[in-house]
This record gives sequence, C-alpha cells and structure tokens, in this order.
Amino acid sequence: MALHWGICSAGKISHDFVCGLSTLDPTLHSVMAVAARSAERSQTFAELHQIPKSYASYEELASDDSIDIVYIGSINTEHLPLCKLFLNHNKNVVCEKPMALNVKQLTEIQSLAKEKNLFCMEAVWSRFFPVYQKIRDIIASKEIGEAQIVQATFCLPLITKERVAMKALGGGAMYDIGMYTAQFAMMVFGDEAPTSVSVSGHLTSEGLDMSQVKFE
Repeated sequence: MALHWGICSAGKISHDFVCGLSTLDPTLHSVMAVAARSAERSQTFAELHQIPKSYASYEELASDDSIDIVYIGSINTEHLPLCKLFLNHNKNVVCEKPMALNVKQLTEIQSLAKEKNLFCMEAVWSRFFPVYQKIRDIIASKEIGEAQIVQATFCLPLITKERVAMKALGGGAMYDIGMYTAQFAMMVFGDEAPTSVSVSGHLTSEGLDMSQVKFE
C-alpha cells in the first residue's frame, strides 16, 4: 500500500520535492493533497502535479485522515508551528531545512514527535546523494585513515532572495546553504563533537549573517 503524502506550501521547493517523489514507485509513494495559504495557489499546484486534493489552509490538510506523512516546504519561521500542527494531528513529518531556528525550537519538535511516536526528519537532501554514501563507505573502511580535517565550501549569489535577505523570514547564510557544509563536517566526524566553533564574516544591513564557520 502506498504511503500517502500531503504537501504543505506550494512554492518552488515543494515543486522540486514532488518532482522527486514522482520518480519513485507509485505503489509505494503517492501525493494525495496539497495545501497553501490561498485556494488559487493550491489548486494551480495540484493541477500541475495531478494531485487529487487541494486545500486553502494548512489546518485542512492536517485534518485529512487519509494523509500519512506531510512534507513542509514553507518559509523558515513557519517550521515550528507547522511541525507542531501536523504532529498534533498524528501526521509523520519531513520538514525542509532548517527544521528550527534554534535549539529550543528543535527540542520542542523532537519532544512532541517522541511523545506521539511519529517519524519526524529534517530534509537535508544531500545526505541521500550516492556520493555521500560513497564517502561514508570510504571513511568507515579507513581506506584513507582517520579524517583529520574537512574543508567544505558552498557559495551562491542569494542575497537578493527575500527568504535569505529578510530577518523576518528566518534568512541568513547559515540557515540557508551554510548548514550544508556544517552537516557535511558533522557527517565525516560522526559523534565526535568539535572542541571549538569560530565564525568570521559580516552582517548585512538587515543584521543577517553572510558568514564562514570553522569547527575544530
């Protein structure tokens, strides 16, 4: 029986996620509903991806008993309330990164998921790349010995994007693409915690980080 997906938000990242799901076996994964803050956007998205149901509110999607799991592709500042909404309606959740804006928010989400005994995952898509599995295999085999240092760079001209440039939307370099390099280092070193974390860079006029992070 197929896992029935609901899509929360009808933006570009949700479009990309649904396109990815469409490459999988439809007897295992099926997108059944989409919700947006307007009926027009939701319906347009549903028609584009041939999704049976469209909702004009996230609450309607949460109340749909036919949905097993929800992908959240909203702006960063909405991740906490939306994760709580769907978990409280007994929906499993895959939330776009960053799942939360601070440790307190993340702990709140994790605690609720554990209390409800539900699956809840941050959608760090790079962790599922075949090349990442190859890297993990090489590290585990000790083929190159113990990893001593990781240097990772990810740069894109995103400062004009509202979701990155506006503090009110949870913008900033680390929340957007900076987390990819941080999680890569964490993957390489596993459970070994850094002894220090240092940051250099500059702030925009909005007070947002355009930063570089160094783990030691």
